[in-house]
Amino acid sequence: MGLIAEKIADTRHRLSYIPEAVVLISFLLLFIFFSLSAPHFLTPISIGNILTFGSITGIVAIGVGMLMIGGEFDLSVGSNFALASYILALSITAGVPVVLAILLAILTSTILGLINGLIVTRTNIPSFIATLGTMLAFRGIVRAVGGGDFASYRGADIPLLKILNGDFTLLNSWFEVQAFRTSVIWFVLLAIIFIIILMRTPFGNWIFAVGGLPGAARAQGVNVVLVKIVTFTITGLLVGIASVLQFSHRLSVDPLRGEGMEMIAVAACAIGGIRLTGGSGTILGALFGALLLQMLDQGLVLMGIPIQVFQASVGLIIILSVISNTYLGKAT
Repeated sequence: MGLIAEKIADTRHRLSYIPEAVVLISFLLLFIFFSLSAPHFLTPISIGNILTFGSITGIVAIGVGMLMIGGEFDLSVGSNFALASYILALSITAGVPVVLAILLAILTSTILGLINGLIVTRTNIPSFIATLGTMLAFRGIVRAVGGGDFASYRGADIPLLKILNGDFTLLNSWFEVQAFRTSVIWFVLLAIIFIIILMRTPFGNWIFAVGGLPGAARAQGVNVVLVKIVTFTITGLLVGIASVLQFSHRLSVDPLRGEGMEMIAVAACAIGGIRLTGGSGTILGALFGALLLQMLDQGLVLMGIPIQVFQASVGLIIILSVISNTYLGKAT
């Protein structure tokens, strides 16, 4: 028994240095479960859907993950996502050049992220409360801008939108399906860029410092307020990019677009090993968390299980992941 306990302690100690350990193990176990239990789960269409839809949430999770590592939250990302989508849809429909319409949508979401950062840093209101307020405010603006109705584009094909999120010809031809889309490429590129920023630049170090020990970071000369504002702004930027990519696929938006996205993004980050108290975690973990949740959704659908079970499963996975990450964290 002593040898077994020693082995368990040694494994726990080793895993404690891998922030993504819990989500990677969970991802593998869930993948094996659905491979054996869900009909057609291992088909190219199923895998393509997981990557395509998971890439949109994953891009948002990059920003939310950086914020959480920095000790903050943004619950307004879903409403921001919807507003940027409406700005894009209405602009293109009104005849605005597509490049300008895309820039306008991304600029709008970026400014909303900046507003969140300014509210949090200038008022010292906890970001959870501040962005809960802006979530409701932005959603109200969405309903006002969209008139509570759908907005869609039904004109001639726009080549740029196909480049942003059209058919991923190489993979679709290879697997003889139409499930893979180019949003996966942008997802991977953005993931690489922001992983490098977080792990290999001074700004990334400042985010960890601000989230872990803001007082100590300030004493070392880090501009804590500026770091938080920039991180909120980056989150808005990524939300805008994600909204453009999704609209490029569906060419329509409804008043409920993005609803619940904030919870899925936070859940992906928590499952991915980012501490809710800040100062620890990785973007890679958040991205695997987003893909895990999309895989869970896809697998349950294929098994014919109601959506309510997905919601319950997400809650259970979050609790188990936080408990597991806390347990491993005590081994360091």
